Amino acid sequence: MSKPSVAIIVLNYNNSQDTQLCVERLRTIQYSNYQTIIVDNHSTDDSLERIKQFLTDETVLTAEVNRGYAAGNNIGIQYALDKQFEYVCILNNDVLVDPNYLQIMVSTMIENPKIGISGPRICEFSDDTILQSAGANTDMRMGRVTQLYKGLSEKVVLGKIINCSYVGGACMVARTSAIKSVGLIPEDYFLFYEENEWCLNFVKQNYEIVCIADAKVTHKGSASINQIGGLSEYFMYRNLIIFMNRNANFSQLLYFYPYIILFCIKAALTKKDGLRYTKYVYDGIFKRNKFANLER
Repeated sequence: MSKPSVAIIVLNYNNSQDTQLCVERLRTIQYSNYQTIIVDNHSTDDSLERIKQFLTDETVLTAEVNRGYAAGNNIGIQYALDKQFEYVCILNNDVLVDPNYLQIMVSTMIENPKIGISGPRICEFSDDTILQSAGANTDMRMGRVTQLYKGLSEKVVLGKIINCSYVGGACMVARTSAIKSVGLIPEDYFLFYEENEWCLNFVKQNYEIVCIADAKVTHKGSASINQIGGLSEYFMYRNLIIFMNRNANFSQLLYFYPYIILFCIKAALTKKDGLRYTKYVYDGIFKRNKFANLER
């Protein structure tokens, strides 16, 4: 019996070195029916040329403009849907996978058809016995995100299938049959919170979100994001507002907005340049993007 087909989507932006390491590790996985799809998200350096030099049978797609994490990955997802792959694996290019990660995740999803999206245990690159996360939960009253088991030994989660609100975009496996009804990754964020909403959309369609903890990857940390100062902090707070406005109910928003207003007041009084948080919230409310020039 043949294994289900899986499209592994790796997004590159100005970081061919990490992409090459990621792809080379993927070539060693113990899974026979997969295709690696590299999406270059309109790199401004020579990434695309460098990537083409180390390809064997991987597929390369290119974005005409950089519209962020979701839009870049959606190019790969749409390709997978068109080619009738049964699963897609979204994989950050700064992730190194264990050889059996995909076999464990796909076989578990076959056994549990209500799982719409799964993630592996994600371990620290600097010490791969320490957990970065094993799934995550979002508090819809305060907008707080909790990475489950963060900082603990990976041994504490072995053998577990952990129900959660969402799994991190560093590595996630989704059923294409579910994507057809749920839709692609929301493109309203550019960076951060898009996977939170995507997983929430799966839950609304009665699918489960889980971490399959016996599957393992290590995650270095976003080199592409860190190329631009202030980018990560800006989108983390600005997109929290967008996420809550789009997904929280009325009573949750009544709790959330006093909390975030008090946070901004405290930051303005106690932090250096603390008024910047108020600007992040303002841009979230009015869906402004001070990094809009990146979409080029």
